Amino acid sequence: MFDRDLPLKKEIAKNIKDLLKMNNLNQIKLSELSGISKSTLSDYLNCKTLINISNVEKMATALNVEKSRIDPSFSTKKELSIKEKTIETIAAHIDEDVTEEEIEVIKNYIDFIKSQRKK
Repeated sequence: MFDRDLPLKKEIAKNIKDLLKMNNLNQIKLSELSGISKSTLSDYLNCKTLINISNVEKMATALNVEKSRIDPSFSTKKELSIKEKTIETIAAHIDEDVTEEEIEVIKNYIDFIKSQRKK
């Protein structure tokens, strides 16, 4: 049987893994912070279950991120437009497959460079 949600499940799993790594967390700690059971988190990370809206909200709150950082279905056209403009503004040669995490690293580096000018 074909799982039409599989591409979305894979993207959500990758996003959660990236956020765990970025925040130096494991599934157990995320479970404690979000109130989502370890088995449910495991199902999301292994693409067995599509995350529900309530758990996207819990996880986003626990990780202090926008819901769209977990589930791209929450992305608005405005957010996508900002991302596209940011990519173009930073460097025209950045590939379209740049991750949100990579953009954040680039923005932080730019802020760091700017802060050094002001001193």
